[in-house]
This record gives sequence, C-alpha cells and structure tokens, in this order.
Amino acid sequence: MLDLNIIEIRQSDYASPMILVESTGKDPRPCIDYRLLNVNVRTQFSPLPNIEERVERVAAAKYITVIDLAKGYWQIPLSERARRYSAFVTSFRTYIPLRMPFGLVNAPYFFSKLMAQVLENCDTFAVPYLDDIAIYSENWEDHLKYVDEVLKRIGNAQLTKLNPRSVSSRRIIQNI
Repeated sequence: MLDLNIIEIRQSDYASPMILVESTGKDPRPCIDYRLLNVNVRTQFSPLPNIEERVERVAAAKYITVIDLAKGYWQIPLSERARRYSAFVTSFRTYIPLRMPFGLVNAPYFFSKLMAQVLENCDTFAVPYLDDIAIYSENWEDHLKYVDEVLKRIGNAQLTKLNPRSVSSRRIIQNI
C-alpha cells in the first residue's frame, strides 16, 4: 500500500488499531478497527440502491457486461482532515491513509455518490452497485456503444477497473 501511494508513514494525534481477521480457508487479512472513530463521526445518509430493483432492470436484457472497479474505496482521495483522523497503528508504526479505507462509516456514501456522478444520465443502460457496474442492452450494437461510454466515463474520472466480465442475466441474479 505504501508503494501504491495508498498510505504514508506519518504520525497523528489519532489512530485506530489494525487487526488481523481470519476467515475459514483464507489467509488472515488486515482490517482497521474504526469503531471508536465511527461513533464520533456524523453519518452521511444516502440509501444504497435497492438490489431487487436493480436486478429487475438488468434481468430482461439480452447482453450484460459487469465491470468490477478495483478496490473501489481506495479510488477516493481523503482530505487532509480526514487523513489525520483515519490514521492507523500497527506494531511497527503509524500510517496515514491517503485514500478512503474500508471501514469508515461514510465510505459507502461517498463511493455511491461518486458512482452516481460518473454514471449520470446512463441509468437506461448502466446500473452501479457498490464497486460493480452492470451494463445491459437488448442488441449487440447498442451494447458495444454503452460499454464504450461507461469505460470512457470511468477513464475520465480516473477510476481503475478490473477486467470486464460478460455474464448471463441468470448468472448475474445469482451472483448479486
């Protein structure tokens, strides 16, 4: 994360602990315990998209492409003030996140807001849900045009994407 310019080594008056969370069959993964910070932050409320409504809009489409944005929250830069409060400490040193880390109470709000801005006026063919974007259409020519439009908008917003994957409407309903 240091090499990717996601965090930097720096002191802060505030710091949350980093812990390792174990999952069955997976390597332990580091997580920052922001519970004490989150209870002192004014929560920004914005309803997350209704998944049933989103599935209905996509399910009837003949062509569907899903784009998974890489490490969605990390793509949002933090203000200097937010950096100071979201510092975290390990047994080695204190780090300051330069990008939105997972676990902050308002991370979903800001990411959803960003996605709404990036995909403004694309609601007839693109459905964002957290860090995925489903692009759907009834014919191949329109589908290519829509995928191109979404990729252009992602590029203009300087977001990083993983490889797009094409899925069937039945499979997308099961995956979501």
